[in-house]
Amino acid sequence: MTIIIGSILCTLAGVGVGTFLLPLKYSRSWKWENSWLVGALFMYVLFPILGLKLLVPEFAKIYAQTPAKDIWMVYVFGLVQGSGAYVFTYGTTLMGLALGYSLMISCIALFGLLIPLFGAHADRIAKLDGITLLVGAALLVLGFILAGRAGLAREAEIPDDKKAQRKKVSILLTALVVLWSGFANAMYYFSFEFQQSMKTIAIDKFGVPLYAWGFLNVVPLFLGMFTVNLVLTIIKMTKDGSIKNYWSAPGLGREYVLGVSIGLLWYLGQGVSYPAGQAILGPLGVAVGAALFMGMIMVVSNIAGIRSGEWTGSSPRTMRLLYAAIAALVVATTIIAVGNYLQQHIFSVS
Repeated sequence: MTIIIGSILCTLAGVGVGTFLLPLKYSRSWKWENSWLVGALFMYVLFPILGLKLLVPEFAKIYAQTPAKDIWMVYVFGLVQGSGAYVFTYGTTLMGLALGYSLMISCIALFGLLIPLFGAHADRIAKLDGITLLVGAALLVLGFILAGRAGLAREAEIPDDKKAQRKKVSILLTALVVLWSGFANAMYYFSFEFQQSMKTIAIDKFGVPLYAWGFLNVVPLFLGMFTVNLVLTIIKMTKDGSIKNYWSAPGLGREYVLGVSIGLLWYLGQGVSYPAGQAILGPLGVAVGAALFMGMIMVVSNIAGIRSGEWTGSSPRTMRLLYAAIAALVVATTIIAVGNYLQQHIFSVS
């Protein structure tokens, strides 16, 4: 039952993160960095600290007994990922929600799934959960490629008069955004996999439930992410003169609500559901959870793109590519979830 619950949680995490940028579509008077910084304050600082206090009341004692170098390592991972999260958000404005998610999530998948599998669990490659993870990862990449092709086809079908109104996207800039977003955002998964001292202390000495230890890990990670995002957004708002939007833009109430909504959706997915879910998914929990997480992000983000009108006017062929991508992603996540479940319940987990 715990494997099923963990799979559901990681899938729900994908729903949260797959929709968290949707509020940007409804922003009227703020620049994207205005909304992002408000969302970042809530999802990286306020919500994680509140969640930690509720679920792990003795967190201060656990941090005190954890080697300082391990906490700082997680914080540094957060600094790296913070730049990736900022670039990811910029990438969606550069490439659009559907195409941006397709390209960047595919790159995150390659780093986030394969490095933990080969770097920390090479002994499981020949076992059922490892095999189905690799098969599922291949199908995820296929789904990402199909979604990316659909996005490119959609761009090609935009009328010439509308193309002239859009800013031309540099291929080099797009490549750099995709590669850095992929590597930097994989730090999140590495932080769960490659530091274990905090987890051991929390569970063995303080009796923290397995599902809850991840809340200790995300606080220093998210604080690192917030540090980078705070610096980068302040620099950009100073350069653009958009910092005044916080007190002088029309419709401030609506804009603040949208910013907080960004933070809430993201935190419920990446700050609550994934940390709890991956912890109870077995030996390959980090990688399996990441696959379910990112697969569902892609499914939901593409559906959100359809619902928000991004695909309006696309040809039937383009839409068939998109639907094929969504189908491949659903099949991939199903294979990974079922394989991991069977490994834990039918075969030995050792």
